[in-house]
Amino acid sequence: MPLIQDVRRQRDLATLARQNGLRLTNQRKLIFSILESAPTHLNVKEILAQARKVDPRIDLVTIYRNLAVLKKLGVVDELDLLHIRGDQHYYEAKQERAHSHVACLQCGKVMEFSSPAMDKITAEIRDELGFDVTFMRMEVGGICAECRRKARTSKPTVEKQLAQRRKAS
Repeated sequence: MPLIQDVRRQRDLATLARQNGLRLTNQRKLIFSILESAPTHLNVKEILAQARKVDPRIDLVTIYRNLAVLKKLGVVDELDLLHIRGDQHYYEAKQERAHSHVACLQCGKVMEFSSPAMDKITAEIRDELGFDVTFMRMEVGGICAECRRKARTSKPTVEKQLAQRRKAS
């Protein structure tokens, strides 16, 4: 579930587009709506598949073009998520609160994590460097609890391996 739900609605997006001299087309509304309601990060092909359920005529070029506009408006973020699935990029509706993406390097699962510590880091950067932080992105790679659990239960211990060798000889 997205971290924000009703913060940015289509009306707010229309105002933002108008302020930037852009029209809010039905296709832009559709793409933004898909991203805003997505339970996970989506790549372009996934966005296209969902968009075609509503508008079968929409094509890949239209998705890319509108994602570029939505990124320019500052309502969509493009992520590489540690390139865990090659060079694919993923998209999400921009979140109100800073968060990090935590990716399992084994199974590819991506989770979002938010902590008051991120706000503290932003404040420290502002206070120590006089820097006005407009966004912060953090990606963390490692092995998730489920993959670690599977590795523990499926890895034969040294003792088990020796016992198996003794039985075989």
